[in-house]
Amino acid sequence: MSRAPLWEAVRDYALEGTARFHTPGHSGRAGSALPSAFAGILPCDQTEIPGLDSLYEAGGPIASAEAAAAALYGASRTLFSAGGCTLAIQTMLCLALGEGGAVAMDRRSHRSAVQTCALLDARPYWLYPGGDGRIPPDSVEDLLRNQPDIRAVYITSPDYYGRLCDLPAIVAVCRKRRVPLLVDNAHGSHLAFLRPSLHPLAFGADMTADSAHKTLPVLTGGAFLHIGNPAFAPGAKSAMSLFGSTSPAYPVMASLDLCRAWLQEEGTAAFAALYDRVKDLETVCEQTGLPVLDRDLSGLRDPLRLTLETGALGLSGQTAEAYFRRQGCQAEYADGSRIVFILTPFHTETELDRLAGAVRRLPGQAKEADGCPIRPVFSSFPQTERVLTLRQAVFRPAELLPTAQTLDRVAAETACPCPPGVPVVLPGEKITKEIRQVLLASGISSLKVVK
Repeated sequence: MSRAPLWEAVRDYALEGTARFHTPGHSGRAGSALPSAFAGILPCDQTEIPGLDSLYEAGGPIASAEAAAAALYGASRTLFSAGGCTLAIQTMLCLALGEGGAVAMDRRSHRSAVQTCALLDARPYWLYPGGDGRIPPDSVEDLLRNQPDIRAVYITSPDYYGRLCDLPAIVAVCRKRRVPLLVDNAHGSHLAFLRPSLHPLAFGADMTADSAHKTLPVLTGGAFLHIGNPAFAPGAKSAMSLFGSTSPAYPVMASLDLCRAWLQEEGTAAFAALYDRVKDLETVCEQTGLPVLDRDLSGLRDPLRLTLETGALGLSGQTAEAYFRRQGCQAEYADGSRIVFILTPFHTETELDRLAGAVRRLPGQAKEADGCPIRPVFSSFPQTERVLTLRQAVFRPAELLPTAQTLDRVAAETACPCPPGVPVVLPGEKITKEIRQVLLASGISSLKVVK
């Protein structure tokens, strides 16, 4: 059997020397039209010709590569996405809800999920995080009891900070109520290779959207849709084709295939070694007096994500981010009181030592040297009033106004200050004084509202 069937098909065609009288227009070389830096990529940028399969009608190397990924993750079926986690989220919501279905949805849901609900005319009932930033299982059960029309539960786990929901408890609630659980696992593709596994499929999730490129060696835009419940498998390709490009990028899909092969051969050992290195970094943080978010909550956090509470040192996350950048370490994200680092098996010892050294020197930095205020992390949500459905608000005529002038108007777009992609106000909701204040404090100076 091929080690990486899709990659091998792409590679073999690149080496064939066939004259390419088909798309893409660079014909595998492009001469002087593109910089020489693209020279190694162009031969593998291919299209749906005989032997290379087709993503939505897969029966050749793409189908073989997806089957290998499903076997590795323990899924009934896995679909490749070259359209990022967005395409995987669109597909699983379509499969579970159809048109106009009701969903119990995590209020922290990424804008791509909200926009998919608008396209499907889905009706979300919001699940709000508790004080620890996680969706309480009891709130899921209460909502399902009170809203019997709900067709699915949709949550985000892990969140941007690496916090995991209590998935075993939420799965138990969903099974009791016979409602499928869908998980935005965008930042958790690697969780299957920890011991024990912390991947949502391991706890019984029905479908998960995994943004593989975020934490695995995959080109940007590469994602997996994992289907645990076989009832959703037959229509999956058809649902994905409703949203996805008919020209998916072969280098991205091939990188998913190669990543799967690497995970199968080396993944568990590589992530075990990384786990030890992250623990060493956390010890350095503790010695420095820099708290690591939820360090003691085993099983409810991604142990490979380093989220530091810089506010404890009198520094905003943004101030700390600028400092770390000067030290040669670029963080993934920073907000008013935290900074987030994504660590992978591909960071060198030199890079990890550099980060540890920067952590040790952080307390000596001038507090708030750049004037960024220390703000509590945005974890509570302003009360909202829905005036229009998501679909109505998105498709009605709208105008762009300064945020200061939007009081009592109805939002026509999603406004997401922090963490990235998490909305404070959604299309169809009235903008109150509290919402306007949060938006202005988050630097959102203008907003599209319904006319």
